[in-house]
Amino acid sequence: MNTSPSLAKYSPLVATSALCLTTLMPEQAQAQGCVAVRGGGMCTMNHTGMGEDAAEHGPWLASVGYRFFKSDRHFIGGNESRNAAGLDRFQQGTEVINYSQFIDTAVTYQFNPQWSVTAVLPWVHHTRSAPYEHSGVRRDTSAMGIGDVRAVVGYWIWDPKTQPKGNLQVSLGGKAPSGDYQADDTFYQDQDPTAGVNIQPVRRNVDQSIQPGDGGWGVSWELNGYRELTKGLFAYAQAYYLFNPQNVNGTASPTARSDAGPTIGGKNIDNGMAITDQYLFRAGFTKVVSEKHHLSLSLGGRMEGIPVEDLNGNAGNEEGFRRPGYSIAIEPGINWMPGKWNVAITVPWRLEAQRERSYWNLQKGTRGDAAFADYLVTLSVSRWF
Repeated sequence: MNTSPSLAKYSPLVATSALCLTTLMPEQAQAQGCVAVRGGGMCTMNHTGMGEDAAEHGPWLASVGYRFFKSDRHFIGGNESRNAAGLDRFQQGTEVINYSQFIDTAVTYQFNPQWSVTAVLPWVHHTRSAPYEHSGVRRDTSAMGIGDVRAVVGYWIWDPKTQPKGNLQVSLGGKAPSGDYQADDTFYQDQDPTAGVNIQPVRRNVDQSIQPGDGGWGVSWELNGYRELTKGLFAYAQAYYLFNPQNVNGTASPTARSDAGPTIGGKNIDNGMAITDQYLFRAGFTKVVSEKHHLSLSLGGRMEGIPVEDLNGNAGNEEGFRRPGYSIAIEPGINWMPGKWNVAITVPWRLEAQRERSYWNLQKGTRGDAAFADYLVTLSVSRWF
C-alpha cells in the first residue's frame, strides 16, 4: 500500500502543484479567445524534479490536462468595445463567441533527480459564432484535431534531495507544426454586395483564433521556481516564452481585414496569418491545508498573451494578421496528491484585458478589437508509473 510522503519529502511537489495547470502549449499560450494563444492545461514540470518520488513510484509520469473557456467580451485597447450609444457588443448582439476546449496528453521520463524529458500531444476543439463573418447573421464555424506537438527537456539547478526547500528548474523545448493551420468551414457571405444581396455558402479558412495549429516550428524557454517560506507555505513563480522565427503561414483570413497587410490602390491586401511568439508569467503562493488528506490550496496571478513584435522584430510589409494583446488574471486553485496521483484544478478570473495595436494598425492609424473570456477552467490528472 502506498503512503503519502512526509511534508518535508514532497515539499517541492506541493510548491510546484500551483504550476501544473499552465497553458504552455506553444501553439497557443492562451490569452483567452480571439487573441490566438493556443494550448491545453498541461505543465511540463508536473511532479518532475522529485527524485525521491521517481525512485519510490517509478521514473514515468503520465498526465492529462483539460481546459475550457468561452470568450465573448470585446476589448479595444484596455476598454470594452462600445458603440456611440454606449452599448457593448453583447448588448448590441454583435459579439463574437469562441467556445474552446483543449486536451493535452503528456508523458514524462525522469532520468535522475535533476534531468527529465516530456512529450506532449494536444487535441483541440473550437466553435466560433461571429455574425460579421456571415453577412450579419449569427452562424457557427468550427475546427478540431491534433494541435502542435512539443518536447521539453527540464533541469533542476540544485539536487531536489539536498535542497527540498527551494529550487529552480530551467527548460528548453521544441514545437513542431503538426496541427492544421489551414482548417476551413462553410461561411455565408454576400457574393455581389454592389448589385444587391446574394448570400451564398462558401468554403474558407476559419479564423486564426480557432486554427488547431500555427504552421511554424518554435523554440520555448521556461523557468519554474519555488521556495518554502514557513512550514507548509510556499511561494512559486514561472516564466515561459515561445519563439516562432517564421513570419506568416500563408493562410488567408475568412474575411477581408484592414490590418492583415498593406493597402494597394485602395484595396486591402491579405498577407496571411502571422506565426506569433507567445508568453506567460505566473507567481503566487501554495498552502498545505491538510497533510493527512494530501490537500493544498494556491492563489496567484498570471499574465499571458501575444506580443506586438516578435523577438526577431517585425517584418515590415511581410507582416501578417495578428491580434496582439494580453490578459491578467487572479488564479485560485486546489491540489490533491494521494500516493502516486496528483489532481489539480484552477479557475483563473480575468482582472484586465488589453488588445494592443498590431503592426498594420500602427502603420494605418487604426485599432483592432479582440474577445476575451471572463474566466477559464483547467483540470490536470497525473500518475507515476
